[in-house]
Amino acid sequence: MMLRGQRSESQNRRYNDGSTNGGAVLVELALLLPILLFLTLASVEFSQAIAAYKVIVNQVRNAARYLSTEAPGTGYTAAGCLLTNGNPSSAKPCAGSVLLPGFSASSFSVGIADAVNTPTTHRSQRTSADLTVTSATTINLVTVTASGYQHPLYFASFLSGVVGDTTSLTFGPISMTMRQIN
Repeated sequence: MMLRGQRSESQNRRYNDGSTNGGAVLVELALLLPILLFLTLASVEFSQAIAAYKVIVNQVRNAARYLSTEAPGTGYTAAGCLLTNGNPSSAKPCAGSVLLPGFSASSFSVGIADAVNTPTTHRSQRTSADLTVTSATTINLVTVTASGYQHPLYFASFLSGVVGDTTSLTFGPISMTMRQIN
């Protein structure tokens, strides 16, 4: 007589040696492992791209902040070095190593607009569009733009079915505009 919750001897053997489920588990593992590996590699690749984008945004902001303290028309080279190498240098080549591998590529460019080279949009800008407001102040602007950065895809060969023959991801232009103090 079996009590509730007890197993028969044949049921105990089946659960103890696992032979009846072993093949199914291997098949499930074989089916799911490539998907899980793909999702893991895609997550790593995406997080690296986001981290690189954050570095570019921060460096563009630092370069714009640096130029906002300089007189219009000065500091272009130092701001470019600050963006790519992390420290301002008044002469090329910039001191130190590049912060990201794509910064040294020929497709990457740093654009600077201020009151000297783009006076129609960056010189004597009023803080109020209403010309009758006398309390509005006139300011100069400086814009730093990084464009053409190509983030290398480290797992491109594994993800080739999804990304095609692409070995890099090109970011769009990243820019920052600030008020020039001088």
